[in-house]
Amino acid sequence: MIRPLLILVTLLALPAMAEPQFIAERQEGLKLVQSGKHAEAAAFFVKLAETAPKPEQKSDALRQAALATARNKQVDEALLLADRIPLKPESHFAKVHIYLEARKWAELLKAAERLDANTWPDALIYPTFMARARARSALGEMAAAEADAMQAIQHSISLNNQAAAWHLIAQNAQRTGKDGAKALEAYAEMIRLKPSGGSFQRALSERARLLSSLGKYDAALADLAELDKSTRNDPHWICTALMSYGDVYRDMGNKAKARQSFEQAAKVPGAPAVLLDEVKQRLAELKP
Repeated sequence: MIRPLLILVTLLALPAMAEPQFIAERQEGLKLVQSGKHAEAAAFFVKLAETAPKPEQKSDALRQAALATARNKQVDEALLLADRIPLKPESHFAKVHIYLEARKWAELLKAAERLDANTWPDALIYPTFMARARARSALGEMAAAEADAMQAIQHSISLNNQAAAWHLIAQNAQRTGKDGAKALEAYAEMIRLKPSGGSFQRALSERARLLSSLGKYDAALADLAELDKSTRNDPHWICTALMSYGDVYRDMGNKAKARQSFEQAAKVPGAPAVLLDEVKQRLAELKP
């Protein structure tokens, strides 16, 4: 099973030379964003933009307002807010991410035509390339999506950002069903980077499943042994590892070990409900 793409991060760094008061107020607005109160967040940031003393801060506040409005399913209103952003690269960037939130892929690609890696601020380039890669992936333009992901890698020093781009390449290679070798190469890059936030564990578990599907069981089990070392008592990854073991044993034809692994996964305290549902489905599909 192909896992969802890693989520793009749109909460960018603070504008340069931001005043302490603006920083504090911005943090209050981001708390609303993170709690899912999108309408309140949009109103908060519109008001913050009205008092922002610098164009960079005004642009940042209006961008946050536009994205919050887009998350509230008000795309036209969000685009109007983006038009009010005084700095043009930030305005175009906001439109790209509004279309990303709305899954309007053709419109996103049109907006992303404004990308200029030579003149745009560095903080905007990586997420714009990744948004474009997402859009092209959704439209089935896999070669173009890979090219954008590679451009994204070149424009970020963050290991997590680079890992997210490699993850997109790996998943696209699997979607085509024709290029397991490319997917394995992409996962190898993710693992080499050792990103944080679960990306390292994700790469190990997904590569193990891919290796198993290709009949490379020893290599798959080796990845899962490495995953065992990095679960760090996290119920999510403990459950994922056990479920992955079950997948590999099932592919090997060892139904007894597969069932045992799935049953252990189903009993992991604190495991996310979505994972436990997957485990139940696997147990139901596993014939006696």
